[in-house]
This record gives sequence, C-alpha cells and structure tokens, in this order.
Amino acid sequence: MNILVTGSSGFIGFHLVNNLLSSGHHVTGIDNHNDYYDPSLKEYRNSLLKSNNFIFYKQDINDLSLKNSNFDIAINLAAQAGVRVKKEKQHLYEHSNIFGFESFCEFCIANKVKKVLYASSSSVYADSASRKFTENVTNLNPKSLYGQSKLLNETYASELVGKYDISIIGLRFFSVYGPLGRPDMAYYLFTKALKNNLPVQLHNNGNMLRDMTYIDDIIQGINGAISYLFKSKRQIKNEIFNLGNDQPISTNDVLNIIEKKLNKISKVQDVQITNESIFTHADISRAKNLLGYQPRTKFENGIEKFLRWYEAYYENL
Repeated sequence: MNILVTGSSGFIGFHLVNNLLSSGHHVTGIDNHNDYYDPSLKEYRNSLLKSNNFIFYKQDINDLSLKNSNFDIAINLAAQAGVRVKKEKQHLYEHSNIFGFESFCEFCIANKVKKVLYASSSSVYADSASRKFTENVTNLNPKSLYGQSKLLNETYASELVGKYDISIIGLRFFSVYGPLGRPDMAYYLFTKALKNNLPVQLHNNGNMLRDMTYIDDIIQGINGAISYLFKSKRQIKNEIFNLGNDQPISTNDVLNIIEKKLNKISKVQDVQITNESIFTHADISRAKNLLGYQPRTKFENGIEKFLRWYEAYYENL
C-alpha cells in the first residue's frame, strides 16, 4: 500500500514506518523535527529509515505540501507530546494537536483518502483509582492540556465521519516505552539520572500506576487496526480502541527495576504534581476481539531491551 505517516521521526512513528517498510509498503513520512526534545534523536531515527520505498518531508503538519497525495491510508502520529510542557511551549498543544489534526484531516478529505488512523491517549480519561479504563464506559475528563487536546481530536473525528465518506479509527496509547524512546518519559529520565549519578525526581512518592506498554506491542496493535479498516465493508465511524498492556506498574517499581538492571541505587527527590493521572489501566478486551491485539512483553524484558539500546546509543555519541 501507499501510506502517509505524520510524526514519522517520533518514537512510535519511527517504529511504525520501519515495520511498514519491512512489510513492503511504500511510506511517505512527515515530521518537523521540533525541539521539544533533542532534535538529533529524531534525525537519528529518520536516518535509520533507509529504503527506496520511503520518502521524507520535513514539514509542519499545518502546512502539508506533498508531490504525491494518492494514499491508501493516512496515519496521524504528529503531536506535541507530554503533559509537562513548559508554559512558553503550551501553545503547541493547540498548534500541533488541535489545528494540526484538523489540517491533517482536511488534507485527507481534499485528497480523497478514505481510511484514517490517529493517535489519541490514555490521558483523555478521568482520574480513577480502582477500575480499568474502558472505551465507552469510563468517564472522559482529562487533567492535562495534552489530554484535552487529544479529546478534542476524538470529537472532531466523530464530526468528520458524519459529513464525509471516510473511515476513522482512534487509538488511545498507554505509556509506550522501548528503544529509541522519548527522553521526557519517566523510565528514560530515571535511566539518565542513574547512569550519570544524579538525583532521580520521583513524582508523588512513586505511587502513580502506569500501564507501561512496549513499543513492539503497540506496533502490532496499529497493524491490527490497519487490517480492521481494510477488512470492514462498512464505514467505520471513529471507532476508539485502547492499546495498553493491562498490567499497571507503579513508578516506584519502574525505578526499582531499572536500579537492579543497572546495579545502581538512586538518590530520590520527591516532586508533588497535580496535572497527571494517579492511575492508568487499559481494558484491552475490545482491541483483542476486533484488532487481534495481544501484548506479550513483560516490563522487565522490555526495559532490558531499552537499556541495551540506551547504552549503545550514548556510547556512540
């Protein structure tokens, strides 16, 4: 197939494009390589995508200008990520996540792209401390600006399918981790601090639970969603799926496991925050039933793969 992927130099975007290319697809990648975190990591990811079937455009999602616009499916992973963006950068939630998503959808409509996937987030859910997050049951009440922007994407997509002959799937990702990951994520920050003998900042005494999901499992889920879009004989009207691991782990345990793997003991600085969920736990029964989604990677195994990559990457810089 001919596939458009925005955010192709991002963490999930890179792994998805790499997988699609290995499956023989033609991929056009879009990324603006912004400086939310070190652009050199994005450039490095992009440099690994060497294929005659890959075309890359360094563009902002709000200003798409492509030579070829004949796509079988378009996948939007471009976004201002994270819930802890500095105040002077918070306007990017609106620019990239809200206006950018609308621009992406307008491009799809104008170029008659009939099948669309987009990244949503577990951050759209209301804070909870006892129940799994289920797509059509759990209340949606985001605590962060990031979560609010992703919920607006879902609302916009629902309005779109009512107006146009287009099938759309939104995927709510839960705390994705792994090699070539995002440096702003807790597991990455813990590793960096431990490797450099620096204090570890642990939010809310490490009592926050996260449904840590390994990148390979997420890619398997995205591929399942792609297959679902093409197998369906009806218009898919913005169906939403959780892609998580269904095995929450406390951030304190995340730190302890990394400490053991690195044979280090951290100096912990507790930081109290209020704009992040205390608990995330994905109900993945719907994704299992309809997408064939089956996460297989235990956190201990996934984090070991990340640590091996981390050491090799920074040794070679």
